[in-house]
Parts: sequence; structure tokens; C-alpha cells
Amino acid sequence: MRYVITRTAAPRLGGFDTFFSDFFGDTATRKIPPVDIYETATEYTIEAEIAGYSEKDIEVTLKDGVITISSEETWKERRAREKEEKNMIVSEIQLPEFSRSFKLPEDADTERIHAESNNGVLVISISRIRKADPGKIEIKIGK
Repeated sequence: MRYVITRTAAPRLGGFDTFFSDFFGDTATRKIPPVDIYETATEYTIEAEIAGYSEKDIEVTLKDGVITISSEETWKERRAREKEEKNMIVSEIQLPEFSRSFKLPEDADTERIHAESNNGVLVISISRIRKADPGKIEIKIGK
């Protein structure tokens, strides 16, 4: 399974910008959730660490054989409202938007994909299409 990390952060300029980001806070930093990917004879599994994000903050989509895990930007509005309602004094928790894509193998059954979230881990199960047994195949001769 091939994967592509999509980053929305601006490129870093070596040590020059670290002075300003250390002083003002690095607003370009993006969290890309780490993943574990494994396969069995019957399915592929992608596990992504999404601690802090709720199920409604995460979106899983499939397009042209590419599965994408991303966070929606609605959390920003919710977080701003929570800060205001709770009269927050310090806010260090960052849950930035992210996007991570994976090209599915040819034997992935795109009709049978299941996702669930449990204890901060998103588990995506993708069934594999069973191929015919490459053993002896009888071919009938006739008109």
C-alpha cells in the first residue's frame, strides 16, 4: 500500500524562522497522525492515532482508489467557542487540521470498507478481493 502525506504547512526556512516561531509561537506546525498499516490474507488495516479529535472532527473519504483521512476545520470554531465560554487562561492543546492519503492496492475491495474509532485510534478495515485458486482450471470444449 502506497501512501502520500499531504501537508498544509508552509515550508521551513532553516534556522531563520525558528527565532520568530519560538518567540511568537509556530502557527505553521501541523500534526500528521502516525499510522500503522498491516495486512492479513483477508484484509488491510490502517490504524491512525487521532487522540483529541472526536469522530465528528474526522473525515474518511475514498476517491479513485485513494483513501484519505482528514480533520475538518469545524473544530477551530468549537475550540474558540469553548475558550470563550470557559474563560480560558492558558491554551496549549493544538488539534490542527490535517490530511493523509493512501493509495489502495488493486485487490482492495472498495465496497467493503469499515472505520471505527476507539480510545483515540481510528481503525479502517479494508477487505481484500479473493482471487480464484490458481490450481487446475478445467476449460470445456464445445461450440
